[in-house]
Amino acid sequence: MENTEQAHFEKTFSYLKEVGKILPNSKSCFDLLKKLDFQTTDLESDILIATLHQIQFASNTNTYFYFYFPLVSHILHYKPQYEKEILKYLIGPNFANGTSEVREMIDVIIGAMKYKLNENQDYLSKESQDWITNELPKLEKEVQREIDLCWKELDE
Repeated sequence: MENTEQAHFEKTFSYLKEVGKILPNSKSCFDLLKKLDFQTTDLESDILIATLHQIQFASNTNTYFYFYFPLVSHILHYKPQYEKEILKYLIGPNFANGTSEVREMIDVIIGAMKYKLNENQDYLSKESQDWITNELPKLEKEVQREIDLCWKELDE
């Protein structure tokens, strides 16, 4: 990572270090995320995903979504095979806020990206922005699966 990329990464994910004072797995996630790239091994990626699940950030639906949004989109840029395990962090809170149609869900997430970047240009990494803009719109089937899981949990 070159210096400007490093600085941007630090600004984007510094909140993980702050939250890490209360939820230690958040700081661990930051350290693992810093090493993430296309060459990251499956074992290293599995540890990152396990650490992400262990953060257990509790808040209202909007804050929960905005906490996980930079993380999940950055990870999925490099490791799309983890989509089934972590896409729920983006879909679940928006479903809870009343979004239950696939196209609308994707539009809400893209809209959230634009809104947050307008507020803070360092909110998302370049990798996150690339994934949201270019890959997320192709995941209609996967988004539908997550919405169906939300409905199922609601019915139980």
